[in-house]
Parts: sequence; C-alpha cells; structure tokens
Amino acid sequence: MADTNFLSSSSSKRHFLLQLAGCGAIAFSSKVLGSSSQSASPQPNAVTAKPWLPIELTSERQSGVESAPNGAPGTVFWPGSGPALRLSHWTRTALGLIVKYQQNPLRASRTLAYLHIAMHDAWHHTRLNISTSHVVLNKDGLLENAAHEAAAQVLAHFYPNETPGTFTAMLAAIQASLPTATDSSGKPSAGNAVAAALIDRSLRDGAGRVWPIKQRPADFPGIWQATHPLYAVNPAEAYAASWRPWVPPAAARYEPPVAPRPGSARHAAETQQVLNMSTALSETQIDAAQRWNLESGSVTPAGVWVAIALDELKIGEQEPINSGQERAALFLQTLSTLCAAMHDGFIACWKIKFRDWSERPVTAIRRDADRNFTPLLVTPGFPAYVSGHATVSAAAAYVLAGQWPERHSKFQAMAQQAADSRLWGGIHFRSDNEEGLKLGEAVGRDVAVARSATSIVS
Repeated sequence: MADTNFLSSSSSKRHFLLQLAGCGAIAFSSKVLGSSSQSASPQPNAVTAKPWLPIELTSERQSGVESAPNGAPGTVFWPGSGPALRLSHWTRTALGLIVKYQQNPLRASRTLAYLHIAMHDAWHHTRLNISTSHVVLNKDGLLENAAHEAAAQVLAHFYPNETPGTFTAMLAAIQASLPTATDSSGKPSAGNAVAAALIDRSLRDGAGRVWPIKQRPADFPGIWQATHPLYAVNPAEAYAASWRPWVPPAAARYEPPVAPRPGSARHAAETQQVLNMSTALSETQIDAAQRWNLESGSVTPAGVWVAIALDELKIGEQEPINSGQERAALFLQTLSTLCAAMHDGFIACWKIKFRDWSERPVTAIRRDADRNFTPLLVTPGFPAYVSGHATVSAAAAYVLAGQWPERHSKFQAMAQQAADSRLWGGIHFRSDNEEGLKLGEAVGRDVAVARSATSIVS
C-alpha cells in the first residue's frame, strides 16, 4: 500500500524526494522523455503578470479590507513567516484533504488546479486593480489577503463535508498575522470575485457527469476487461476526457498512435516483457514501484509533483523570515501552471484511454501465458493505454524544467521513473509509458507556452 503520510514531516518528505533525485541510476530506462523529434528543451518561465480568468471588479462594497486584529487567536502559528509560506498553508491543507477523502488522482489534480489558480488570480487581479492610482495602504498585504480569501472559499466549495467554519477560521488566523491593508477603490474583494468565478466554472467544467455502462463499445480483441482483484466493471472517471481543460490543446499537439493489439508482434513482445520482469525485479525497482503507486488514499501523483515544486522553491519549515512578495508571486506562478498542466495531462490521457480501450497486462498474460499471474501492484480499474503516471509526470517535468532549466535532466529522470514504475509494478505495457511520456510533454509545452505567450486563458 502506498505511503499516504510521507508529507507529514519535513524529514520524511525530503527522504522521498532524495530517492527520486537519484532515480536516474535505476535500471531499465527507455529514455523516451526528451529524446523524440517532438521534444525540445523547455524555455525559462517569466513570472506571468496576468490572471488566468478575466474578472470585472465593478460592484460597490464597503471601503477597506477587513483584517483580524493583531494578537487574535491563531497568530502564534505564523510569527515571522513569509508570504510564500503562509500561502503554502492552503497547498498543504489541500494535500491533507486529498488523503482524508481518498480522492482519485484525477479529482485530486482538479482540486489542486482550482486552488492554485484561485490564489494566483486573486493576487494578480488585486495588483491590477490597485495600480490605478487610488489610495492604498500596504499593497503587499492587500495582494496576499485576496489570495487567502480565494483559497479559503475554493476549498470550502470542494470539501463541503468539513466542519462548518473550518476554512473561515484558518483564514482569520492567517489574516491576523498580516499587516492591516486598505484601499479606497470601492470595488469588491478580488479574492471573493475570483473564488465566485472559479466555483461557477467548476460547476460547468464537465466533472459532474456520470458515465453509463451502456456506452462501453462493442467487444473486440484486446478490449479492456474488469481485472483481478478489483473486477471493476465501470471504468473510473470515463468522462474525464470531456472535462474542460485550462489550456486548449494546440492544433499540432502530439497524439499517440493506436495501442498495440493482440496478435501483433509488439503486443506479444511487450506482454512477455511484463511477465519476465515480474520475476526479475530488483529491490530498487520494487521500492520505486511501491512508492509511485499513488492511488486513492495517497496525495496522488499530482501531490508528489507539488511537493517537488515546494522543495525546489525552498518553501518549508526552514524558509527565511519575510521572504518577500517576489517569492510569493513565483510560488503562485509555479504552482498554478504546474497544477493546470497536470489537470490537462489527465484529460489528454483519458481521451486516449477511452479512444482505444486497451487491455491491461494481467488480462493478456492470463489469457496467453500464465493464468495465475498476479502483478506486484493492484491493477487500476480503467484502460491501460496511455499511462496516467507517465503523462502527468512528463507534463509536470516540462513545466518545472521551464522554471529551473538547470534541473531539466533531474525532472526528466523523475518522470521516467514514475513511468517505469508502472511497468515494474506489472500494470502497464512499455508502450503505455513511452507514449504517455510523449503526450505529457506535449501537454506541458502547451500550458507553458500559453502562459508565457498570452495574457488570459478564458
């Protein structure tokens, strides 16, 4: 079972990340990511100064932004902390709730995208709003307060079963540590407006649809079947392919070819490869397969990549006091782009999964080679091709490499290990991983380019 609490302490998180950092030494790397003709080195990301969504702040409101008085309950948790660390409180809270409610990887990535885009947009809409020369006291506090307001409301929307007032209390505790901030614009809080717009979007993004089993295609050789031990007949999140992406795919985005089918030489070779590897795994490969097995009840793959980003940003218990607004803006830019890319990566991946409906290795091996075969990992309840871990990890690696070009090879190695771990676990064929890495890199490129070349994604 995956370790669902590895983010509970700084030491355990760093232990996991250090192991990932050394993943390039692990045997059997197919070297797909970054090696295809489609690949190009990511370009460094500039901090995007424009929001993701257009919001008009036109309604009247009472002048001033209310803040909890100095010394209010909760301030002991934030003495001397910088704005980036305070903002990351919502990130860590979301990761804990993803574990608590055992969200599947797609739902987790959706929540993380909405949360971080909400903070990013609240910050930048406030910045744009107060740049029009009206009276402002403590601009930095105003920016940060708006981001916290948006985060609290978005999380309250996504986790309605939490104790009433939980997120309001968190917000009050954080606001108590902020310097008093006021402006004279008479416009509503950007935090409230952004949260309302994103909550409205979430109700119309297609994620509420339930897939009916009657839409399963007619049987054909190699079609996905319910597998041991779950035997889930309804595939998980079958409508995710129609969820609304944050960045529309480029017209020339890479699209994987049709999955290898039973009867082809490639399918036979890849089936035999999974069977052969199942009896020859090293301890390192077994450990990697189990650590990357981040299904419901863990922080999921998206959560791991968020943790990697936080580590690169050096946001944690040892963060320098008063790290400054530039660092906070970089945190918001990095996390919003990263989470949007992973969300869109899942959508792209699920489009291919439910285009091809390809079988899992356990189905092929039990039919053609060993009817008692049991893989190291539990086979997920949805089609194999392409791998979600590979797709999302390649998208994440591309975005992070754009922010830290000097770590490009490190992020690629992490994504490669995430992909290989599914082969080592016996739940994916090699082509699932290879094509997932290519697709994920293409998604990551689309999102990174859109955020650097355009001002607003509607």
